[in-house]
Amino acid sequence: MIALTLILCAFIAATGVLVIVLPARANDLARLFADQIGLWVATGIRAVLGLGLLATAGESKAPMLLRILGLIILINAIVMPILGLDRHRRLINWWLARPRKIEIICGAAAFVLGVVLIYVIL
Repeated sequence: MIALTLILCAFIAATGVLVIVLPARANDLARLFADQIGLWVATGIRAVLGLGLLATAGESKAPMLLRILGLIILINAIVMPILGLDRHRRLINWWLARPRKIEIICGAAAFVLGVVLIYVIL
């Protein structure tokens, strides 16, 4: 489970870099999740990441941080399918409408979050 969680954390960091360096590609990636299958794939990714953070928390450098983040992500994985595809699409469209400066800030935050999670887990 640790390896899978580390891979997902690396994906978070890589996505942050993608948002900064190639924003059009990042937006194309976000659009892939705009249908019913995308909603379920995103839910699965969130669930695995949340459970992975919870599972690795005990052996990490910051167990409380990983437990809190894991619970937040897991709750998000449960709630998003309940809210439905329309809400999911509106969130994607909201993200795609953000100004470039906000994209850069969010991309940097995603990169830092991914790297910090990898550090804390290792």
